[in-house]
Amino acid sequence: MSRSDAWNIGFGLQAVDGLAPSVYAMEQAREQISEEVSYAEVEQRLREYHSRNGSKAEHFEADIVSTRISSILQTESLVFTPSMLARIHRHLFDGVFKDDWVGQWRQVNLTKKEPVLQGRSLPYAPFSLIGEMLDYEFNQEKERQAGHPWADRREIAVSVFDFISHLWQIHPFREGNTRTVAVFAILYLERLGFRIGSEPFASHARYFRDALVLDNTFNPAFKDSALLRLFMEKMLFNPSIELEGSQTGLH
Repeated sequence: MSRSDAWNIGFGLQAVDGLAPSVYAMEQAREQISEEVSYAEVEQRLREYHSRNGSKAEHFEADIVSTRISSILQTESLVFTPSMLARIHRHLFDGVFKDDWVGQWRQVNLTKKEPVLQGRSLPYAPFSLIGEMLDYEFNQEKERQAGHPWADRREIAVSVFDFISHLWQIHPFREGNTRTVAVFAILYLERLGFRIGSEPFASHARYFRDALVLDNTFNPAFKDSALLRLFMEKMLFNPSIELEGSQTGLH
């Protein structure tokens, strides 16, 4: 994955939580892409920038997390275990979220008003079962991996997106679940030999989140897996597919 693709994904994914990076962060990204500065130097500059510009506080999370997403996509290798999810979450949100939220399975049950469900919430996993449910999903996926050498590539992709959707429905963390699961998904798909198109995450991250919601609801009035399949198709097989809605990335 190119540096510019990694940055575009990092910036784009902030839209899942209604966040946007600062113009300054985009300027720093361009310097990093041209190899003028390292990721560590970019983050240090961003911290100094935000310490001087308190009025830009609404961009702090997006700026720092975008930088870290880009860094992970450029440097991190995947370990296929639930602890990898915790590691990614810790890397992304250390110093951004509360310490006891970072890299830790949540200790409370969640409800979230989902606009795509007209304000209803999904049935996220009970916090007491998060570890058990993650172990089950990873073990099931490991069994499916054994059949990959004989499977069609699109069949593998559909299976992987089902797995990713199940992980997301568990919602193991207090906040930052979609960004964490998206990064894990990209690393996993790359390990399986897929070439990742950056534009869907860069420009349609909110679509991705809404598609996950509709894929996981039990309400028949809203249940729809087609949107997630369409996102998968655009990301892995057919970049000409049009998705509704867009957002601004690094250009």
